[in-house]
Parts: sequence; C-alpha cells; structure tokens
Amino acid sequence: MDDARTPARPLRRSAMYLRCHPYDTREAQYVRTAMEMLAARLGLPLPEGYADHGRSARGPLPALENLVAAAEQGWVDVVLVPGPFVFSLDDRVAAATVARLARAGCEVVETPGRVVRPAERVLGGVPAGLPG
Repeated sequence: MDDARTPARPLRRSAMYLRCHPYDTREAQYVRTAMEMLAARLGLPLPEGYADHGRSARGPLPALENLVAAAEQGWVDVVLVPGPFVFSLDDRVAAATVARLARAGCEVVETPGRVVRPAERVLGGVPAGLPG
C-alpha cells in the first residue's frame, strides 16, 4: 500500500569494485561476500560486481573504466569498496578516482573498519587452530 504522505524512495543502484593483486581466489571471494553483506546492511540491492583481479594499478583497469562509464551514464548511484586502495595504492590516484565517481553522482562507500582475512587463513605457516 502506498502512503501518499511519504514519497517513494527511489531504488539506489549499487556496484562494488574489487581488485586483488596478486590474485587470491579465497580472499577475493571473502571480500566480495563482505561487500554483499554491507549492501544488505545499507538496504541496497545486490551490487553489480566489477573486478580487476590480478591487475596492477599501474596498468589498464578495464573493469574500473567500465564502472566509471556506467556511473557517468547514470547506471550506478553507490559504489562499495573495501577501501580506496582498490583504485590505487597511490593515495592521490585513489582520491582522484573517488572524486571522478563523485562527479558522476556516485557515493563511494568504504567498508567500515578493516576487512580482515577469515580465521582459516594461514598464520605463521600453520592453519589457525591446528597444532604447529
């Protein structure tokens, strides 16, 4: 039922950008899941995934360029990232990418706190929870 007193809230279109270099399948999936959970907590639809796994920020990042193009065409309102470092390890380059997305009308949302690796990751050469 539509309440005439409150305008309908437009559905925000979300995307996530991920870049794991060097590529680590398990970590990439873990971060993807964290981004999907963040979207759910924020009441956003399941984000469209853009990933440049295995690519250095010094080379071409085709998925990032596709994401920016989608934002500039109005197809994306919110971009979820584990942190601006996914755009570049150079803070100035990362900030320029965030600004470019903002100029396109996108809100860039960073995961609150640091995304940490799952507990089963190897600690000191021995899987967590197993005797050395």
